[in-house]
Amino acid sequence: MIVIGLMITPALYAWLNIAAFWDPYSNTGEIGVAVVNEDEGGDSELTGPIDVGAQVVSQLKENDQLGWQFMDAEEADDALRKGDVYGSITVPSTFTDDILSMFEGTYSPPTLVYQVNEKTSAISPKITDQGATTLDATISSVVKERIAEAVTTELSNSGGDLEDRLANAQSGAANAFDETADTMASASASLTRIQERLDQAQPTVESTQRALRSVDGALDEANTALTQVQSIMTGVQAQIDNFSEAATTAYLESTGALAEGTSAARGAISAVTGELERAGTGIDSALRDASAFTRQSDRAIAQLERLLGGAALGNGVAGPLQDALDDLRSQNDANSDLINSLTGLQSDASGALDAVSEASDALAAATDDSRDSAGGLQSATSDALPQLQAAISRVNATAGNFAGALKSTQTMLGEANSLLDGVSDQLEGTGEVISNFAEEVDGIESGLETAKADILALNAASEGGLLDTVTSLDSDGVSRFVASPATVESNAVYPVATYGSGMAALFTNLSLWIAAFMLMVIFRVEVDKKGVRRLTVGQAYRGRLALLAVLGVGQGLVVSIGNLLLGVQTENVFAFVATTVFAGLSYLSIMYALVAALGHVGRIIAVMLAFLQIPGASGIYPIEMTPAFFQAIYPLLPFTYGIDALREVIGGFYGDHYWRAMGTLLFMALAALLIGSLLRRWMSNVNVQVNKELESTGLIVSERVEVVGTSYRLTDVIYALRDREAFREEMDHRWKPLRENYDRLLRVSVIVGVAGVVVLGIIARFTSSQKALVFGIVCLWMLLVVAFILMLEYAKQSFARAHELSELPESELQSAVVGAGVGGTSVIQDDPDDPDDSEDRADSADETKGGQA
Repeated sequence: MIVIGLMITPALYAWLNIAAFWDPYSNTGEIGVAVVNEDEGGDSELTGPIDVGAQVVSQLKENDQLGWQFMDAEEADDALRKGDVYGSITVPSTFTDDILSMFEGTYSPPTLVYQVNEKTSAISPKITDQGATTLDATISSVVKERIAEAVTTELSNSGGDLEDRLANAQSGAANAFDETADTMASASASLTRIQERLDQAQPTVESTQRALRSVDGALDEANTALTQVQSIMTGVQAQIDNFSEAATTAYLESTGALAEGTSAARGAISAVTGELERAGTGIDSALRDASAFTRQSDRAIAQLERLLGGAALGNGVAGPLQDALDDLRSQNDANSDLINSLTGLQSDASGALDAVSEASDALAAATDDSRDSAGGLQSATSDALPQLQAAISRVNATAGNFAGALKSTQTMLGEANSLLDGVSDQLEGTGEVISNFAEEVDGIESGLETAKADILALNAASEGGLLDTVTSLDSDGVSRFVASPATVESNAVYPVATYGSGMAALFTNLSLWIAAFMLMVIFRVEVDKKGVRRLTVGQAYRGRLALLAVLGVGQGLVVSIGNLLLGVQTENVFAFVATTVFAGLSYLSIMYALVAALGHVGRIIAVMLAFLQIPGASGIYPIEMTPAFFQAIYPLLPFTYGIDALREVIGGFYGDHYWRAMGTLLFMALAALLIGSLLRRWMSNVNVQVNKELESTGLIVSERVEVVGTSYRLTDVIYALRDREAFREEMDHRWKPLRENYDRLLRVSVIVGVAGVVVLGIIARFTSSQKALVFGIVCLWMLLVVAFILMLEYAKQSFARAHELSELPESELQSAVVGAGVGGTSVIQDDPDDPDDSEDRADSADETKGGQA
């Protein structure tokens, strides 16, 4: 019974939804829309009395597209607010007058008041909007129809009067046409003469322009000459200014230099004179002292000679003394000669001092003469240069004025030339206009003759009955044509008969996803290996998937055959059933890979994928109408290709679209099969720890995960066998930070996860255009937080296993070495705590003993 329930229950989702949405738009006549007509009608010369509101009500009573309910304004407002009707349309009292105002020159746009209760349903406002649009089109049709009818009737009634008027105007029209033709011929001749005079005036204008261009060239040359004169005068004036400035500068510099030189020379002369005077005074004093010393030396030498002559000394003593006195005498004589020379030098110095004094006086006189001469030159320059500059300035001003006058003259010549160009253009334009006008006159003359013939022919046609076409116009037919001049012919490509058939692709795929999920919930994913020895992970994975695939085929058959019995459209019954079964097996492969590898976390991911695929696989709305987030994940979703494949089967095949969709589903199924079998082995220990934590809550039941090999790492087991104490110390050191911070990290991860969801929720609240993207980020954020918590828990359990390993007896450590080595062969190991595994081991041991016996 459980298997039968698994076959039928998922299919009920598809069947009920397909039946409920089989043809909802055929029941739009049950959607209530209140119509309030307050129009008071109107009148115009063109349409006569008209009440557009009443005509609209009359037509709506015959329209069953919506449930039109006619009531007054108060009743309509009450019914709309209570939800008895989904919308209301009010025709204002001045509606007809506003329409007719366009014929009176005071157009006031007519307005319908449309209200909708959007609370009652998400789809009904869209349907009532279409009803309001239909009503607007109906009103436009009514107005056009009445106007066309009035115009056609007026034209038909005036057909008889037109025939009488044509007969009365025939004779007068012929004479009038003849007179007008003569007038046109005279006008044509006058235009020809005017054209000839214009042609004669054109050469005169051209010769005048050539003369003006010659004068303009002469003025250019004169202007160039004046410019050169001004340039020369400017240069001369600049030279005079430079000369005046240089002369003044030279005068000032020479005067200053002369004053400075004179002052320096006189100062030097004064210094020299003072030094000479001081030197003379010193020399006089020195000469006096030297002369006195020389005289004293003479007297002393004479006295010594007298003493030496009077003394009775021997030759040995007297001789040296006499020699010394002779030397003193010679030195004293030399000093006397030097004093005489110094006396002569003093006389020469006195003469030089007098000469320097005379030179100083002469220099002062020369300086005064030079200053007087320079002052005279400066005065002459100051008087002559301003007069010369004033004359040059007058010449320059005169040249400038003359140049300005020439420029003004050139400007006037340019304006005259432009004016003549304009005159020439005007003459040409006038000639063209007159020529064209002459042609028009000729055409009018010809047209008059044609019109005369047409009028006579029209009268004859009236007599022959051709005006009966106007007088017999069908006003009803014309008015209907004007109201609706064109019709739209709709042709469906790959037609789908009912809305239910169109939605069957989505509901069937969703039913298949639910079916696969129910198998993951009700059936064990892990294989019961009781009685099976050395079962590998690959064998267990493929075996359980094969069992579930058999049930999946049954679910696909039930869903597809039930859809066909409901009347779902299909191009090929076999293809419809086969596609449904294949899509169900593909979804089963994907979901089984998730659950086998990740356990309960995989089931959560499967549910989240269902949430994402409903809006993101283009099941209801075109993917282009969905937010950018869903457009981005659209190619990655299995539903995308399952829905496309079923749509091909339902609506019709095109090219290789069907096979591409089926091929993509096959690729996803095979990829899930391969990745799931690998992750099943690698993630087994993680699933074991997660299941233990879930079971510890006492609220969730988890199946036992079959582990490949022992739960201990081979390197850890060998390390513990070699040095248990060192292994224990290293494990304690390695896992101490995690052991001390585990609770804190767990709390922080939960708080950060919740805070991230809250922040993203606030962002989504104030970001109207990116809600889908924020939703996707929330899903990814939650998966990351769950992954982090799983990693944290796995690390904790790894430490627990390492600690447990360090406490095992020697014999169990050796057994663990064997288990870890066997684990490398992907064989599912026995659980020591499982009674069934203990029984299998005992049976195996008995068999081994029996064989040995």
